[in-house]
Amino acid sequence: MPVELPVRHEPDRLDMAPTAGSTGPSIVDTIPLRLVLLLAAPYLAGKTQQDAIKAAHRLYKQDRFSSTIDILGEDSDTDEECDRSVKLYTDLIEAVGQERLPCSNLLEQITVSMKPSMFSTKSPVGAKSSKLDEAYARIKKVVDCAHKSNLRVTLEAEDHRWTDFHIDSYISLVNEGYTNLGTVLQSRLFRTRNDIKRFDQRMRVRMVIGIYNEIADIAHTEKSVMKELLVEYAGELAKRGTYIELATHDSTCLDNFLLQVATTQRLPVSQFETQFLMGVPRRKLETSLRDGTYFQNFERQASGGELAYLEELQKTGIVVRLYLPFGRDSVAGPYCKRRLKANPNMIGYGIKNLLHIQ
Repeated sequence: MPVELPVRHEPDRLDMAPTAGSTGPSIVDTIPLRLVLLLAAPYLAGKTQQDAIKAAHRLYKQDRFSSTIDILGEDSDTDEECDRSVKLYTDLIEAVGQERLPCSNLLEQITVSMKPSMFSTKSPVGAKSSKLDEAYARIKKVVDCAHKSNLRVTLEAEDHRWTDFHIDSYISLVNEGYTNLGTVLQSRLFRTRNDIKRFDQRMRVRMVIGIYNEIADIAHTEKSVMKELLVEYAGELAKRGTYIELATHDSTCLDNFLLQVATTQRLPVSQFETQFLMGVPRRKLETSLRDGTYFQNFERQASGGELAYLEELQKTGIVVRLYLPFGRDSVAGPYCKRRLKANPNMIGYGIKNLLHIQ
């Protein structure tokens, strides 16, 4: 079970204080919710689980893109809300299990992502161990349901207050024998350099820079550093045999990973994939990764065994997975505002999507 964390007097809920490292309200907070949802519509897979499942099947049929479906929501306030999250996720898992993609490769199948705060009435900071145990039990129930359905799930990362709980819970569940569970590590956090030492060949990691603006005492504040570490940490995890899900829209990061990690280590395509947010205009890039044409760009930089490896990637392509969040406006609105705050460029992406510009 997750270890008991020391009691510290900090806000229990994200909605009681600005996001870690933030300076308060921003211009995004002044944008009307209807406009936010309009701009963010391409990043959402709809309002219901059936909307999201249909979107996943459409993406696979069109371009063979895989999907991970996420129910929008976080920071539950009551046990009833936490239990409702369990029900929502087990229902989603059962529905996905009944409508699998038409492919035999498990790595291409739909996966499901979930945030730990949906299953806890308090953040781990200041929470009693009994509350953490209850949250762990709820998460385990979802993971167990997915395991019985032969479906992979991911326990996501949230702000730094949740990191101990989400990693400890993840490793505990893997040690209990759950082979269908992955998690998320953020390159911006200083602690990640040590956290990756706990990972091995049984595990799966979505490697991200992280969306939460943490304070400089615990996290890097320069995006260029985060991106360099994204590739470095992915490489170290790959050496440990961990399945890598590289989640980035930065083509330089992607190139560096494919050349410095995948090609150098000769990673089989069964050991890594790339992930993108649905709605970010990267379709040409995503399609070329999926069909293998992307790897023609590297031929001039390779020779011998490297060239043979890249030629194999040209033939097979690699798994491209899109993140498909769904939910009603009441939860989709706050999610979209947080995304816009973290990356104002998404306003431009939204306008491009409205104008059908790739």
